Amino acid sequence: MPLRIVIAALGLVDGVLHLALDQVLFRGNFGFFRLGEPRTGPPAGAPSGGPPPGARPPDLPLPLNELFLLNFVGWVVLVAAFWFAPRAWRWLVEVAMILYTLAIIGGWMFVWSPNPMNLGYLSKAIEVVLIVLLLWDVMSMLRTRTAVASAV
Repeated sequence: MPLRIVIAALGLVDGVLHLALDQVLFRGNFGFFRLGEPRTGPPAGAPSGGPPPGARPPDLPLPLNELFLLNFVGWVVLVAAFWFAPRAWRWLVEVAMILYTLAIIGGWMFVWSPNPMNLGYLSKAIEVVLIVLLLWDVMSMLRTRTAVASAV
């Protein structure tokens, strides 16, 4: 049970951290509505001036600020499923959480944009710990099932 609490907390912390990144980089502009004035300069931590010659932003399916918001929403949904899914389906939710986390890390590596206040690195550290804990929980669940099946 304590491991489940830590996993849920880390998932929510990672989602909230992405909301914080949205505040730092886009002043809370989630794309659907504005919570602050639009930023008029480069993101915090980015060098001043335009992008280097020849460099262009990567093609994303949605603007980055909306992806940060969807990251938070995704973690809320996955943590809710983690707590309320039937026990027999728990391993599927954990595998979905692992794949979601790997997709987030892969997206970060694809974009590789400015890293204000090292929040991106902090987020990736949380995500790596989360993957390790989820793998540990899935493996312990499989060992328990194997032990119960062999005892019968």
